[in-house]
Amino acid sequence: MTAESLSEKRNEFQSHVWDHSKDEFQIAFNTRERLTKAEQQLLMEVLNSMANGATDSEMVEILEELLAPKPDDILILMQIVGLTRNKIVQDLKPGLRKIGISVPGSAPLMINRPRIWAEAGQYLVTHLRRVLTPLFSAKDDVLVGVFEALNQATWPCWIRQERAKRSGHEAEGRLAVLLQSLDLDFEPKEKATNPLCPDAKVCDVSFDIVVPTVAAPKLCVKATVHTANIGQFGESKDKLEIQVASQQLENMEPKPTLLAFIDGVGFDSNRAGLDGVLEHADEFCQFSTLWKAAVLAARAQDMGILLVLPDRESHLSFLRRHNEHICLVDKPDQSTKWIAVGEAQVRLDS
Repeated sequence: MTAESLSEKRNEFQSHVWDHSKDEFQIAFNTRERLTKAEQQLLMEVLNSMANGATDSEMVEILEELLAPKPDDILILMQIVGLTRNKIVQDLKPGLRKIGISVPGSAPLMINRPRIWAEAGQYLVTHLRRVLTPLFSAKDDVLVGVFEALNQATWPCWIRQERAKRSGHEAEGRLAVLLQSLDLDFEPKEKATNPLCPDAKVCDVSFDIVVPTVAAPKLCVKATVHTANIGQFGESKDKLEIQVASQQLENMEPKPTLLAFIDGVGFDSNRAGLDGVLEHADEFCQFSTLWKAAVLAARAQDMGILLVLPDRESHLSFLRRHNEHICLVDKPDQSTKWIAVGEAQVRLDS
């Protein structure tokens, strides 16, 4: 079988890097709905109370009264002042722990809990004053526009953590949907509808997808996507995880194929991590070359794949390695259901 050099693998990766800025899944995070009338009214009441001279302690009480009926409203106040969902939780932990108080996991749970709200309310008031004080003299019709501008401007920071969490699982989710569409066996089945569900374990190592089953694994997948610089920790983590997985699978007979689903411009700053993954994984794929995973999953179940692949020259080594399970065709049969996957179209070769 023909194997690529590390340089060839790296070149293939770089030429197929995911353009997350144009991906529909990623673009969806950039859209923030306009403020509702209720949210506008809440912001107006908070601003007016401050502008009318309410002290910090009075503002803590006013906020608690405003938020008590609907605690989740605290989230829009946090967003508008530039906080993230977890920052208030992390910032309050040290002080409250010293006095024996456990901090809830989310801001809405801090409301209607007097000892915690005394600290949380003051924390929020401090941030609200910093942002809202310059608006005290603005007219109501102007404030509506200002609040909406703040809403849109602070959204990217507010959604960053959620985007990172879901982006990290998007790869395995798309793979699970692909395998389900091809009617191929894999675990955990739930990945197709809930990519954030727990991983599958083989040899005490967590894998995002295992084909066909954990009890009899033939293909084990680890997915890692980085759309931003991840630093030195990320470099070491990526390499170490795939290295450990490879070593553990080596002890199995027969040895399952280790597939790395890796992508993203974050690997530009993660050269050591990328090289480590490419060196230790048996195969790798990206969003645009996810058809490779279809080939490997079909092969793991003694089936073949019909493949429409416009750019064959870039993948000759892979095609030659798995030619027994690939039937290349020039165009899809119009009478058959084909699945578009990255740069290719696939269906099982029945």
